[in-house]
Amino acid sequence: MKLDEFRKKVEIKASVSPKRYVIAKLKDCPASSEKVFALIKDGNEITVIAEENHGLETIEEEKSFRIVSFETKLPFELVGFLAHIATLLAEKDISIFAISAYSTDHILVKEDCLEKTLKILRADGVKIIKN
Repeated sequence: MKLDEFRKKVEIKASVSPKRYVIAKLKDCPASSEKVFALIKDGNEITVIAEENHGLETIEEEKSFRIVSFETKLPFELVGFLAHIATLLAEKDISIFAISAYSTDHILVKEDCLEKTLKILRADGVKIIKN
């Protein structure tokens, strides 16, 4: 399904997490924690997205991210949603860290770029909802 067709039928909504997050490289896979948003094991490294006060032993980490979660269910056959969002933000020099869940996508942006990101998304027709 093309993005334009999807957008005619569905309102795209997004929410912003009130918490700040880090993206960190870990030596070992952590035990389950409520402070972990996502964990990625790709065979080369272990990456965690966790609340800033996570308490995990990290090798490296980048701080001060906010998570923008798209609250609209995105069908698997939808083509170009994340590419569209990434392009909008890249054109304004905003770097993102994107992850996809089963039903939707999430982007992490540095906190100092959050308001600019939300302004761009709103201008594109994304409804920002309160968490």
